[in-house]
Amino acid sequence: MCSLHCSLHGEQVARLEDRSAQLYKVTTENYQKAADEVNSKFKRFEVSPVCVDLQGQILKCYQEHTGKTLLCSNIASAYLQCVNQAKQNKLRTGG
Repeated sequence: MCSLHCSLHGEQVARLEDRSAQLYKVTTENYQKAADEVNSKFKRFEVSPVCVDLQGQILKCYQEHTGKTLLCSNIASAYLQCVNQAKQNKLRTGG
């Protein structure tokens, strides 16, 4: 009796394992496809830093003149102009 019962049980387990493996494969493929689609849609929105040299200068100035940030206003002004120019360039180039 166990022979037949055990054999049927083993076949059922094997079928379930196959179905599970197939489901895992399909799920993994669908996940990868969705991830690729999202990456392709948002890849164009990658950010690259702008005005890095001025950013470093203003941070250094603020550190050197703690509590006296007005001493850094000329660098801050140049930094803001640089950032605004970069924004305008992005708008013009669609980018």
